[in-house]
Amino acid sequence: MFRKYFMLVFILVLASITFYSSDISAEKIEFDLQKYLEISINESRELKEEEINIAEKEIALEKEMAEQELRPSPLLLKKAEVELKLAEKKADVVEDEIINQLVNDFFNYYKADNLVSIHRKYSNILEKELENIKDKYEQGILIKTDLLKAESELEKAESNLQKAINNKKKLAFKLKQNLNLDYRSELSIHFKEAALNDWKLNKNFEELLQTAFKNRLEIKEAKANIELKEISYKISSADYSSQLSEKNAENELMKAKNRLEIVKDKISLDVNNKYLNHQSTGEDKEHFKKLIQSLREALRTKKLYFEADYVTGTELLETQVDLYHAEINYSHSEIDYYLSLAELSLSTGDFEEMLIYAEK
Repeated sequence: MFRKYFMLVFILVLASITFYSSDISAEKIEFDLQKYLEISINESRELKEEEINIAEKEIALEKEMAEQELRPSPLLLKKAEVELKLAEKKADVVEDEIINQLVNDFFNYYKADNLVSIHRKYSNILEKELENIKDKYEQGILIKTDLLKAESELEKAESNLQKAINNKKKLAFKLKQNLNLDYRSELSIHFKEAALNDWKLNKNFEELLQTAFKNRLEIKEAKANIELKEISYKISSADYSSQLSEKNAENELMKAKNRLEIVKDKISLDVNNKYLNHQSTGEDKEHFKKLIQSLREALRTKKLYFEADYVTGTELLETQVDLYHAEINYSHSEIDYYLSLAELSLSTGDFEEMLIYAEK
């Protein structure tokens, strides 16, 4: 589905990647979602394997076309043509599956990158709060419990930061594999959140489902398989085939038709789950956004009271940590919202539209 579109712009994409150093260990590569997908799809070994399968079917078709001069057989020629078409549909389905995984890898890395920033920010904040609490403790204004609480929260934040850094490294390694880059390369990603914040889902569930039935490649593959089994059945129905072969071919045709209905059921379930998940992530995003606003105001008030010695260091830290966790949850929910939108677009076959909108 995307391979032809991506290949047209691949040379331009390569030209637009920035390399900051000829030393591979210091190489830094910047990319957005579209560039990442273009390069990763082009480097996909699974897709290269599917392209080899297509080439094999093309050779088989050429052989059958040559055979037609010696023994004309329209059904065998049609069969070879449909087998090639089926191989192409299968490659498209595999590409869709790969894109789904690539999108998940991209947003998981983006989430990890944001999380490192949040933990680093709060490590610095809590370090300053610890200094303030130490001063008040030494002045006899605060008790040791406040000091211990501040030390504990700082240690926890620093530990969370290190875990987040390690997790980011693991996810970066996966992205480098997808991009077929040396593991020592540095990555920098750009995702235009502002554009997708304005995205509105203008279709209801029924419209999304019909769009999926129209676009999803699994359905096209299943229909191509039915066409192939129909040809096999016609061949087996010929006079020179045994009755057993004919019955077997009929069963295969029935299985292919049943398979199409199974595929439709799975797609219906997939679209429904992605649709509801997108609604839930949108609600979570708004909830944590409002919670952050509330906690920021509460923290502003607590800081004034703390400076005037009306609240303890522990009370101040509790509000500070509540805001810390709310910002983490909001960051997760925001990126989950973008991911759910991408997954919903993929499930209906409209991902190219969403991608173009996101990167315009």
